[in-house]
Amino acid sequence: MIDRYDLISIAFYVIFLLGVGITYARRSKSTSDYFRAGGIMPWWVTGASVWMAGFSAWSFTGAAGKMFQTGAYSILLFYSILVPLLILLAFTCYRFRRMQVITPFEAVRLRFGPGTQVFFTWARLPFILIFGGVTLNAVAVFMAAVLGAETPIVILVLGASVTILAMLGGSFGVVASDFVQMFLVVTVTVLVAVLALNQADIGGIRGMLEQAPSAHRDWGEFSRPQFIALWFVALMVTKLFEENSIDKSAKFLMARSDRDARLTLLIPMIGMIVAPLIWLIPPTVAAIRHDGDIGGIMENLKFPEEGAFVLTASEVLPTGMLGLLLCGIFAATMTSMDAGLNQGAGIFVRNFFLPVMHPNCPERQLLVVSKLATGVFGAIMVSCAFLWETMREMALFDLLTQVAISLGLPMSIPLFLGLFRRKTAPWAGWSTVVVGLCASYVVRFWLTPEMFAFLPGMEGPFLPEEVTTFRIFSSVFIVCGLCTMWFFATGWFYDEKDESYMKRLDDFFGRLKTPVVSPSGSGLKEERAISVSIGRLCLIYGLFVASLVWIPNPMTGRLCFLACGGVMILVGAIVCFSYRSRHRSE
Repeated sequence: MIDRYDLISIAFYVIFLLGVGITYARRSKSTSDYFRAGGIMPWWVTGASVWMAGFSAWSFTGAAGKMFQTGAYSILLFYSILVPLLILLAFTCYRFRRMQVITPFEAVRLRFGPGTQVFFTWARLPFILIFGGVTLNAVAVFMAAVLGAETPIVILVLGASVTILAMLGGSFGVVASDFVQMFLVVTVTVLVAVLALNQADIGGIRGMLEQAPSAHRDWGEFSRPQFIALWFVALMVTKLFEENSIDKSAKFLMARSDRDARLTLLIPMIGMIVAPLIWLIPPTVAAIRHDGDIGGIMENLKFPEEGAFVLTASEVLPTGMLGLLLCGIFAATMTSMDAGLNQGAGIFVRNFFLPVMHPNCPERQLLVVSKLATGVFGAIMVSCAFLWETMREMALFDLLTQVAISLGLPMSIPLFLGLFRRKTAPWAGWSTVVVGLCASYVVRFWLTPEMFAFLPGMEGPFLPEEVTTFRIFSSVFIVCGLCTMWFFATGWFYDEKDESYMKRLDDFFGRLKTPVVSPSGSGLKEERAISVSIGRLCLIYGLFVASLVWIPNPMTGRLCFLACGGVMILVGAIVCFSYRSRHRSE
C-alpha cells in the first residue's frame, strides 16, 4: 500500500516539524509567549488553529468507519457544533480574550477562587492527557496498518514528534504548524474525494448516491428516528457547554483583539460545514467497492472499517501522494495533541507550580519548567495511548463520544455558566462537577433503555446503535439538567459580605467589560515577523510538494502534486507579500 516515495514525504514531514520547533524556540521569552503566543496573533492564524484542533485522525478513522457503515449519519456529529459556534461568536469568544490571563485556569481562579482552581487543575489535567492518549492511539492504529508496522512503535515515534514540537516551539510553534498543516490536510483530502468520484465504476456524486449501501439511505436499519434526533440534540448541548467553557479559551487568548477573537471563528465555521461533506466521499466509495471484504483487506485493524478512508485513498492517489495523506492525517491529530500538551503544561505551571510550589519563581526559570513539564506530559500521554490499545473494545467513534460526555461535560458546565452568572457561591464550580460526575456514573451503569419501554416509540427490542445513543443522550440530558440546577441553586449562598470573593468577582467581570484592541509598537512588529515566518513555512512546504512531480506518474498524477504544492505556495506568497507591503507603507 505504501512505497519508498511515500516514505520520502513522511521523512520530510518529520524534519519539517523539528525545524518548526527549532525556529520558534527562541521566540518564547516568557510564559505568556510560550502558552498564548503573547496574545498578538491575527485571526487567520488563530482561526486555522481552532479549526485544526477541532478534529483529529479520528475524523479519518473512527468517523470514517461510521461513514462506511451508515453514510451521512456520522456527519450529524460534526454539524452538532454549528449552533454552539454561533453562540461562541455572539456571546463568548470576546469574553475569553478580555479575561487577560495567560492560561484559562487563571481565569477560573479569578471567577471561583484558588480552591476551585486547584480542583480543576487536577481534574482537567488527567482528562487532557487521557484524551490525548486516545487520539494518539487512533492515528497510530491507522498508520501502523498502512505502514505494516507495529502499533507500539508507531505510537512511540508519533508521540515523540508531537512532544518535541510542543516542547521546543510552544504556542508559537503550535499555531504556525497548524496553519501550514491546514492546507496540507485540505488539499490532499479534496484530491482524494475528487479522484474517488471520478472513477468509472462510481460515476460522480449521483452514481455514488445511487450505489451506496441501503443503510446509507435508510437509517431506520440501525436506529429509530427519535433516537437519532435525541442523539443529535444531546451532541449539540454537549458542544454548547464544551466550546463555550473557560477551559476552551486558550486559542482566543492568543488573539490580538476583540475583533480578531470574533473573526477567528470564520475558518472553523466554514470548515465544519464543508469538510465533513468531503470526508464522507472516500468511506462511501469504499463501502460501494468493498462492503463485504474490507475485513480481509484491512486485516491489521481491530475494526477494519476504520481503514475505509485510507483504502480508497490508496486506490486513487498517484504514486507518492499516500505519504502526504498520512502526514495530513497525523497533522490533524498532532494539532489537538500538541495544543493539549501546551495547555496541560500551562495548567500545571501557572496554576500549581507557580502559586503553590514557587510563588516567586523568576520568569526565565518558569519558562524552563514549562518546557520540562511539556516533555513529562508528552511521556504520560504516550503511556495512555499504550493503555488504550490494550483495553479498548469498542469502535473509536463511540469510544471518544462516551469519554467526552462522561468526563468532559460535567467540568464544562460551571465554566460556561460562570461567565454569565455572577451570583453563585465560591464553591459552585467544583461542587457542580462532583454532582455531574456522580450523575454520569449512575446513568452509565444503572440506566437502561428498557426502563423507558412504556413510553411511545421506546418499545423494545433495541438495536445496538439505539443502546449506544441512549447512553449518550440520557447522560447528557440528566447531567446537564442536574448540574445547571445545582449551579444556580448555589446562588442562595451568595454572600456579598465575603470581601475577598467580591473583589475577585469585580475584577473578573470588570475585565469582561473591557475591550481589547490590536497591539501597537513592539507588539505589532513581533506580529508581523511571526506572520511572515508562517508565510515562509507555507512556501517551503509547498515547494517540496510541488517538487514531487519527478515521481513516475501519469500526467494527471503529476498535476495533483502541482495543485497541492501550488495552493500552499500561493498562500505563503500572499501572506509574505501582504505583511511586507504593509510594513513598507507605514
